[in-house]
Amino acid sequence: MLTLNDEISYIRQAFGGRVATAFQRVVDGINNLGDNLAADPTQTKDPPPPIQAVTVKASNGDVHAVITDNSQVQRGVHYFLEYSSEPNFLQPHVVHMGTSRSAAPFRLPAMDDNGNPQSFYFRAYSQYPGSHPGRPIYFGGSVPTAVAPGGTTQLTLIPSTGSGTAQPTGQQGASGFGKVLVRPPTTQLQRTIL
Repeated sequence: MLTLNDEISYIRQAFGGRVATAFQRVVDGINNLGDNLAADPTQTKDPPPPIQAVTVKASNGDVHAVITDNSQVQRGVHYFLEYSSEPNFLQPHVVHMGTSRSAAPFRLPAMDDNGNPQSFYFRAYSQYPGSHPGRPIYFGGSVPTAVAPGGTTQLTLIPSTGSGTAQPTGQQGASGFGKVLVRPPTTQLQRTIL
């Protein structure tokens, strides 16, 4: 929160009440804008409290995930769901759910390209646009629980490239909008063959 109380007191004494009132209105406007954008105009905002749970259900390749968050949150909170084919989330795929705590159902393949069965692990967290991400909570608790999507679809997913200002390797999960304000350009030329 921006505070200029000492400076405005000086302005009031040196230049009068009208000028001081104008400065106070500017300060109030900046702080009001920060509140409405879920950002702090002077520093990185504290992350929201951790969500309580993520529930996942799957059938015939369709997956549905719902976040439970009973914490006090500010308007502008966003939710993220991540899934990975391994429990360490080394390169998770990120689903930005926006302000909704219920993801639209989506499809995941039951098998990889070679016909081997595959399962997925899920975690979720919240973040304000002006904060670092909150701590991720895993489906299944402290030990992630695998979910078999079911169905007959065969597809090995393309490796994730992450989200926000995290490195484009996809190996900085739980980043949401990002943990740094600006990510410098990468020096590596990447080619994608589909």
